Amino acid sequence: MNSIQQRAKAITRRSLLVLGMAVIGGQAPPVIAVPDDALGDVLDTGDFITPGFVADFRTLPRFASGRVHPGPARPLTDPGFKWVAGYVHAGASPGLPPYVPLGKPFPAFSWLSSELATYPNADAIDAGGYTPFSVADGVLTITADKPPASIQPLIPAGYARDYISGAMSSYPFSQTYGYFEMEARVPAGKGLWPAFWLLPVDLKWPPEIDVMEILGDKPDTLYTTLHSRRFDHGTMHGYPTKGAGLATGFHRYGVDWGPEHVRFYLDRRLVCSQPTPADWHAPFYLLVNLAVGGPHSWPGPPDSNTPFPARFDISAIRAWQRRAYL
Repeated sequence: MNSIQQRAKAITRRSLLVLGMAVIGGQAPPVIAVPDDALGDVLDTGDFITPGFVADFRTLPRFASGRVHPGPARPLTDPGFKWVAGYVHAGASPGLPPYVPLGKPFPAFSWLSSELATYPNADAIDAGGYTPFSVADGVLTITADKPPASIQPLIPAGYARDYISGAMSSYPFSQTYGYFEMEARVPAGKGLWPAFWLLPVDLKWPPEIDVMEILGDKPDTLYTTLHSRRFDHGTMHGYPTKGAGLATGFHRYGVDWGPEHVRFYLDRRLVCSQPTPADWHAPFYLLVNLAVGGPHSWPGPPDSNTPFPARFDISAIRAWQRRAYL
């Protein structure tokens, strides 16, 4: 039995403590809202279709370069798969003319205005001679740190210059339904904000599936969130779950998304189950990132005790389809 299996066995229904729930615009359903589900149920993998999608990071990911235009969904298992560094919505790539139409997705530097870290894409990484991504012993590390002098001149005016960090997505490689999982060790420290999430390939928002968000000053609390335009009340239902030692070891964060129900897992033990929202029936792509919060963000900004460089370690990202979902 490996260490992940030992941790999963140790997580029982009694030790899974749901701390509460959050909702914008109304009251969230109970954390277990699917009949016959129970907190702590073990993930059933019996009908997984193998091989699925596996990114195990023996080497640095291949990042797409140049502009990423809107396009049709392609399967995660497509032989041409490449990760995109940074978010899909971003400014022009270094050395390329501005891409004028607003809202058109392509990467270069990306940034959310409530945060203090900017994310470079492959072109910015090459031009600046600096990357927030590294690989050692089969683990991909996303590092948040002060931007080096070589990359500072490339950051667009008005973007955050406090920190450089990493985000990557699988756009347009995607999947409708299935089990999606990341095995990772998160950083601790106020203002740090690692996440694993999914967004629709059609680039509409919401919906959004937040498989894992952790606030660095609360590293023993996992947040799973459903975003939808089709809830009876509000657009977001969020559920915090207590999980010991999330910043001290590797854990599995997963979502089993089907046409009728969606179930969230920590170390393959059920922490939340809900009916599938009505706008979750299209291909979604994968995202992972390490954000650094700003003064008006959910985690708030770093303080003097926040360790930098901060490291988000990812040993694998996987996805399987279920026969039952075909």
